Amino acid sequence: MLQKIYFKILFASICVLLLINVVTFLIGFNPRQLINPSFYDERVMALYFLGKNFVVETGINMEDVTQDDIDILIDKAVDIYGVDKNMLSIIISKSNQYGITLTGGMGLTAISIYDFLNSSFSNPYNFEENIMAASETIAKFKNQGLSDEEIIVRFVAGDKIDNVKVLAGQEYDRAYALANMYRINHAGIE
Repeated sequence: MLQKIYFKILFASICVLLLINVVTFLIGFNPRQLINPSFYDERVMALYFLGKNFVVETGINMEDVTQDDIDILIDKAVDIYGVDKNMLSIIISKSNQYGITLTGGMGLTAISIYDFLNSSFSNPYNFEENIMAASETIAKFKNQGLSDEEIIVRFVAGDKIDNVKVLAGQEYDRAYALANMYRINHAGIE
């Protein structure tokens, strides 16, 4: 009897994981999402916010964000939070405002669920709130004494950086590539 209950729970868990993987694959068309067993809680929360965005905020109306809109918001974020414009531009490297990364990063900036929940914003799929939450998070990291490269890596890879290195090497490599690109292109520029 107990073994039957165990197998039912195991089967239900596997089905839910597969459903989460298929949905996150359909959002970003990243084949690695189909076989991704890690960062389950982050991706579930990202899907929760995405569903909430579609049901409560925008409906099915998925408008594209233009580069002009992004540039205006970057300038606004720089004025409000005093963050480096170049760093913010590097982090906003995703063109899909409804994207979910392998590690559960959300929106244009791929902000992690934990960083977003620690911000003062409520919708990570609203491109303005996403960029502002990212700016607020970067400002917090700066106040904690992190270097620019550490901020980029921490921001892109999330707070579980050791897990990201092992379980999502692509995101880990992307984080360090962005940090190196920032360091090379913007060394000494304020």
